[in-house]
This record gives sequence, C-alpha cells and structure tokens, in this order.
Amino acid sequence: MLRASIACSLLASATSFLLPSSPFPATTSSLPSSCTSFSSSTPLLPGRHVRSGAAKSAIPSLTPRARASSSLLAVRMQADGLCRVVVTGMGINSCLGNTLDDVTSSLKEAKSGIRFRQDFADNGLKSQVCGWPELTEEEIKERIPRQTLRFMGPHAKYAYLALQDAINDSGLKESEYQGNPDFASILGQGGASVQDMMETVEAVRSQAPRWANKVGPYRVTRSMGSSVSAILATAFKLQGPSFSISSACSTGAHCIGVGMEQVWAEGALMVGRLEEEVGDEIQLGKAKLAACGAGEADGWEFTAMFDCMGALSSKYNDSPKTASRAFDKTRDGFVIAGGGGVLILEEYEHAKARGAKIYAELTGYGANSDGYDMVAPSGFGGEECMKIALGMANKGPHGERKVDYINCHGTSTPVGDAMELEAIKRAFVKDPSRGYSPFVGSTKSISGHSLGAAGVHEAIYSILMMQNDFLAESAHIKDICDESEGLNILRKRYDGKVNRVMSNSFGFGGTNACLVFDRV
Repeated sequence: MLRASIACSLLASATSFLLPSSPFPATTSSLPSSCTSFSSSTPLLPGRHVRSGAAKSAIPSLTPRARASSSLLAVRMQADGLCRVVVTGMGINSCLGNTLDDVTSSLKEAKSGIRFRQDFADNGLKSQVCGWPELTEEEIKERIPRQTLRFMGPHAKYAYLALQDAINDSGLKESEYQGNPDFASILGQGGASVQDMMETVEAVRSQAPRWANKVGPYRVTRSMGSSVSAILATAFKLQGPSFSISSACSTGAHCIGVGMEQVWAEGALMVGRLEEEVGDEIQLGKAKLAACGAGEADGWEFTAMFDCMGALSSKYNDSPKTASRAFDKTRDGFVIAGGGGVLILEEYEHAKARGAKIYAELTGYGANSDGYDMVAPSGFGGEECMKIALGMANKGPHGERKVDYINCHGTSTPVGDAMELEAIKRAFVKDPSRGYSPFVGSTKSISGHSLGAAGVHEAIYSILMMQNDFLAESAHIKDICDESEGLNILRKRYDGKVNRVMSNSFGFGGTNACLVFDRV
C-alpha cells in the first residue's frame, strides 16, 4: 500500500506548488496482479532538485508565493497500487515511412525523408524544405469514409490513418474498442487547419454571391482545437474518456503520458483541500486501453508563421536531406514536418489475457514547465522533467535500470540543442546518483520536426529501435558543437541490445514532456 506525498509524477505538471505532509487515511481495494505495491516509507519520486549559484538566478524561483489569506493548500494522494502500462499497437505516417517496417529501415540506414517543397518557394518562404508523408489524396480518400472525411483538416487525416493502423497492429477486434467505455482516446494537435481558416476569411471578405456556400458547414470541425480527438472518437465509436491536448511541440508526448494516467493508477484517489475539503474526488484508472497520439499538417500557411519568426532552416534549400543537423555547429534552425502517430496503451494484465504482442512498457512520464521564456528554453525545466520521468521509472518493475538512449528533442536550432545537451549533462553525467552518459541522438536530423506529432513519432522511433536492437545515427554532424563534450553522441549507428530509452519533447512556452520506455 502506498501513502505518497504530493510529489507524484502522474500529476507532476501541477504539483510544483503543493506541500508535502501527512498522508490521507488508508483504504483498501482490489487490484490486478500487475499493480506494483510500495511500502508507505518509499517515496514515489525523489525530492525536487534544489539549484544553487548561477543556476538559481537563471530562472524564476519555483517556491510558491504565500496566499494573502494564509490558507494552506494541501493535496494528499493515496493509492493501493500502480498498474503496469504497455504498448500493444503502433501506427505512423511520416516522411520516414507509413509502415513500421519502412520507418525501421529509414532509421537503421539514417535515410532522410526531408525534401524540397515547391509551394514553400512559390509563396516566398525563406525555408523551402520539409518532411511530409508520401500519401496522395486518392490514397487518403480510399481509406477514410467520405462522411468522416468532410469534417477533417489535414492534421486529422494523418491522425485517422495512424489510429487505423495502430488498431490493426494491436489485433483488437471492433467489439473490443467500439462502444467500449474502458477505451480512452487522448489525441491532439499542435496547430489547427490554417488553410480552412484562411479560406473562410477570404470567402467572407469577398462578399461574392453565395459566399456562405463556399464556407459550408464543415469548417468549424476542421479548424477547432479538438478536431483530432473529436473526429476520431466519433469515427471509431470510442466511448471512454476522450479529449485533445495542444501543448505545442510537446503535444504528442503529453497525450501519451496522460493516456498512461488514464490506465495507470487504478485505485488512486486524490482529494484537494483548502482549509476545508472542496471539490469532487478524482478517480484515476478510468480505462483499460487508450489510443494516444497526434496529427500535424505541413502546409505552407502554418509554416509561414515559423518562417517569419526565423525559427526554420533556410541555408540548405539546395541540399534538403542534410538541412536538419542537430548538434552540428552549422545548424541554422529546424525543418518543419507533418504526419500522424498513435500508440495503443493497455493495462498489462489485460494485454496478456488477450494474447497481445507487447512492444514495450511505458514506465516513466514527466511533465512540467520552464516558467522562463515564450520561445527560448531554460534548460533547467527539461532537466527536471527528465528527473521526474526517470524517478517514476526507477520505482517501477524494472528498477533502476540505466537509460541506454535519449532521443533528444534536438530540433537543430542553435539555442535549443545547446540547452538540451547541457540539461542532459546535469541530469546524468554530473548528477552523483547517476554519473554516466547514455547514448544521445536526434532522429529529427532525418525526419524534421513534426511539431505536435513529434512526441508520438519519436516515441515510436525509440520503441522500434529498442525492439530491433539498434540505435540510429544522429545524422549530418560534420563539426560537432562544443556543448556535446562529455556526452555519447551517436556519430554512427549502435548495434546491440537496448533495455531502456527516454524520449524528450519540449515546446514553446516552456512546456516539457519526457517519456521512458522499458523492454519487457
């Protein structure tokens, strides 16, 4: 039985201001045998890291301000056990391929999927390179029913195909997910369908005859912030908890982490108190399965916004395959990409009972915020996020395994790459509790950056590498950056067994997510 203080990583994004102290009275409940028990004296996570010196002044203090009323907010958490969550299905479409086998081959050969993009050039963008799935409109129409397709923007189309493939890969029958209140769908997007918004505005402003017909009744669903989860839950008849997350480039990873929470803490009870008990009890463990992921469009309309802020690579339009070059001194910005990806997460005993294949176990999830700058990472938020995820994984069934590989956020931006490498050094090499460097690489050097879908794409890349006993080369490094000193950057492919991988996703506004997967 666990009596934990508030430092529970499944609520890590919301608990930096909470106070530890007296546990809630214990209760008992029946749990699957896959649920891991902890003693009341075992903390779920290590204590928060206290910074000193220059590091302390670099970012705002995480210490909460006292409330004017001197009221204390205390949150207690109690759980009878923590259920194991495994990955039993994966679906993807990206510039590295639209099948798991094709993606594995691209990773193994470090084959870049980035190409020249004519419509970017035609519309005057400085960056004219992009990574996008090789899918024609005809192929999409063949796979998505017309009555569903009419509600969709490009990002939802990519996500639909990924979910369809993930379900097929999982071996789930229609009767096991359709109408099943235990099947959650946590599916997000980084941006909406800007194309539909533009066409709507142009039609309204034109005041041409029958302009309202040019807008039509479907633009809202194509462009709303919850398009992906709303459309897919409807199309696949999913009746468990369903909502979208939109957290910039951390979206896909946050969807996976929150999906884990839906399955993970069966029996967990959290009660918030402010002087007196207020609000409702929040019961976790709401699902046995969850479809988690995201879709992202790759049109010039959305890309132009990043181009105008100077975030994209523009020096290598003539050599698109090597334009994304994380950790190289000549990197000049990220290469935008699109596509979709979905994982099927499942409670371990449920998966075993139906004879499902298990790709990996999701053992760690960290989420937090820099609280520092809208577009520049602090590095310290990412460091703490990795520690949160690793602390959670270390308390799981595989214990304190070393992390063999970190798939960095690694977007090929001058500032972002440097900050992340320094964060990895502090979290692993310089931390006396670890004192080692995992292999470090960025798959974005061959895939580009698919924004909201990047977290799920890279989770899939990491799992495929672990499954197939290799780690992809971090490609296109000619002159490695100074910040890499002391780290095991993958200058060439590693072939060998891999037991634990970590995948980082960091987004604008300082939103961070980190996932840890273990070989089962």
